[in-house]
Amino acid sequence: MIIKKNVYLFDLGTGTNRNLLPLSIGLVGSYSMSLNDLNDAYNFEFQFLRDTPKATVDTLNEPYVVAVSTYVWNLHASLALVKEIRKRFPHTLIVLGGYSIPKYPDRIVQFFGQNPEVDVLIHGEGEFTFADMLKRLLIDRDLSQVNGLTFRCLDVEEGYISTPRRERIENLNELPSPFLNGVYDRLIEQHGDLVTGAVWETSRGCPYSCTFCDWGNADVVKVKRFDTERLKEELKWMSKNKIYYIYGADANFGIFFERDLEIIEYLSDLCEATSFPGYLMINWLKNSHERIVTLAERLKKGGVITNVTLALQSMNSDTLSAIKRRNIKQDSMHQLKKEFHDKRLPTYIELILGLPMETYESFVFGIDEICTPRLDDHFVIYLCTLLENTEMSSEKYREEYHLQTRNCSIGMSRREFYENMEMEELVVGTSTMPTQDWEKAYVFGYFFSVLYNHRAAFFILNYLNHDFGISRTDLVIYFINEIRSNPDNYSCMAFGLAHLDKQKQLILDNISSTSSPDGLEGIYMSPHEGTLPLLIRNIEALSEDLKRLVLRFTEVNKIELDEEILNDVLLYQKVCMPIWPVPVMVEYEFNSTVPEYFEKLVLGLEPKPIKKIKTAINVKVHDNYPNTYEEFATNIVRAGHTVQTFDVDVVGYALSIMP
Repeated sequence: MIIKKNVYLFDLGTGTNRNLLPLSIGLVGSYSMSLNDLNDAYNFEFQFLRDTPKATVDTLNEPYVVAVSTYVWNLHASLALVKEIRKRFPHTLIVLGGYSIPKYPDRIVQFFGQNPEVDVLIHGEGEFTFADMLKRLLIDRDLSQVNGLTFRCLDVEEGYISTPRRERIENLNELPSPFLNGVYDRLIEQHGDLVTGAVWETSRGCPYSCTFCDWGNADVVKVKRFDTERLKEELKWMSKNKIYYIYGADANFGIFFERDLEIIEYLSDLCEATSFPGYLMINWLKNSHERIVTLAERLKKGGVITNVTLALQSMNSDTLSAIKRRNIKQDSMHQLKKEFHDKRLPTYIELILGLPMETYESFVFGIDEICTPRLDDHFVIYLCTLLENTEMSSEKYREEYHLQTRNCSIGMSRREFYENMEMEELVVGTSTMPTQDWEKAYVFGYFFSVLYNHRAAFFILNYLNHDFGISRTDLVIYFINEIRSNPDNYSCMAFGLAHLDKQKQLILDNISSTSSPDGLEGIYMSPHEGTLPLLIRNIEALSEDLKRLVLRFTEVNKIELDEEILNDVLLYQKVCMPIWPVPVMVEYEFNSTVPEYFEKLVLGLEPKPIKKIKTAINVKVHDNYPNTYEEFATNIVRAGHTVQTFDVDVVGYALSIMP
């Protein structure tokens, strides 16, 4: 009887509470299992749940090959695991693949030198390369005959041999589906309720060449797709197994519009019938247009939650040229957002802080240009990260744009599993935005995000912009300067600003891009997420600070403001904002038609001028409101890039109190 050798495939995920069925190793292992000679020679085991390296290694049984899929969010955890495997099983062949594996000679030398446990690196698509490697191991272990990899070799001066690049897989449907061949059935049976979702791919490749992106290289410029019927069967499997959350691995979903619409209709029908899957996180087609509106609207009709991302990255033409991006025209962007918002489909605009050729002024201008008074309008600021193998991470690019960086623990991880923290290299200065300006842009961007995007001053900013033409960004810049000059006069907002200053310094000190806000020790949050609960845990103090700031601004700029109407705007802001503890009062009376004004404004309609007519409203508190302050803060993290304000119903008017 032939004794099979054991092959273990690992994907340690993101380090968050989200445990997604691992598509990378699922596809790699499934293809090898589909080949009779390999299936006869090897046992294949798949692991994707994190534990300490020692505890994980305790589960292994004489591993012949260990293959690990890596990315920036699990690289250090993966290296810690293989180090422990090498100690326990010194003869195991250890293979690493994924986007965090270097492909350029100088980085390969460095990587092998720093990680003596690693034997083989697989470059690009791994399915065919891994299978060919396993076949070769059955013959003579001469990996020089396998294209698409790098392996250690002490017989050559470099210390390694890289074989010729493997051509991309022409027909993706040659790859068996782990959803349909029993691989994921086994994982569901083993881990049950620990599975929170799945990574899913409908196409592979990206036609764009963004310098900051893993996809942005000539190796994957042609987009290839999986068969539509296969994808429907995978969705059916997810529905049957009650998989609610799907993380889409496509670079440009919607690029094959007719096919993608058919997929969306099938997904929507499944959700409508079974409630599963119910959430689709997807990278939409770059430069989205009306076709994406159709797709997103169909998802909403079926009850599938999704967010439409408009990946602008920057509004500065010089920056777009430097990163090899082309955006839709500004007028088209606003029209596109209006189409989404009119259908109550939320949008998120992505901006990146730290890109080359961006200045502090152009960054602020870009934020000002994308804002509207619509409640379905959001944006998110990402920090510019240098990723392995990207053009932006090359020495030539770094020198050309004078990139200054810091190495910090990665912001995606909300909790630490063990001592090996994942790291990311963040840009904190460029030739056009020196570090001092980056600091200003960081604090401004995230403080503005808290006030506008997380709604802590959303209504007051939009009222002053609409009725007085005051730039939202100018107002927030004034707020920051005034708070810094007189912190004792604005104690609540100064406290929030101090948290951003602390977080900024943690980055500059090479520590972390996330931290725990005061009073929430152990809950690691992004800068805007952490600042928000600090501001709104004392909503009265926040409202008073906002009033003093607005009155001071209008006084300095000689703007005549009706203080009674301002009080109503601030009251509306206060009662709409989710706060802790849970509000007990749900009925409010205003001295003006401010509630009616905002009912129109947030829908993109032109509101009638505010009149001094007493108005009554009801505020609807969200169902399942959190029971503790910690739960309240955690919900902010789960909400993503914004918070949902309370719903307001105007219930009555009184007689006019103004002639």
